[in-house]
Amino acid sequence: RDEVQESSEPLMRVREVETATDTTTEEEEDGLGIVYGLPSVVKLGLGDFIFYSVLVGQGAKYDMMTAVGCYLGVICGLGLTLALLSIYQKALPGLPLSIALGVLMYILTRYLLEPVLMGMVAHQIMF
Repeated sequence: RDEVQESSEPLMRVREVETATDTTTEEEEDGLGIVYGLPSVVKLGLGDFIFYSVLVGQGAKYDMMTAVGCYLGVICGLGLTLALLSIYQKALPGLPLSIALGVLMYILTRYLLEPVLMGMVAHQIMF
């Protein structure tokens, strides 16, 4: 039998935190947030993901095209929120733009795009 030897080294090493008196320049930093003046961490709460998933789930209850439309709306809203974050340089809520675009895509896909495409498929009309 092979015996497993226990290691006395820790699984994770504790990294020393640098203080605010760090004298490194922006060019020496490899984090993009420092160079471009953006916050180094963007956080989304668990509640944001719950609302996003409920919206996409509601679209999936109808059909796949609506679910994909909701998903694309949410992703575009997140992208716009990040763009606005880089412009305003302060904390912004993550829900309003994403939910608004997701609901807009849900309504457009379910009540506008889906009937048109299903009518085209029924009559075998192609562009």
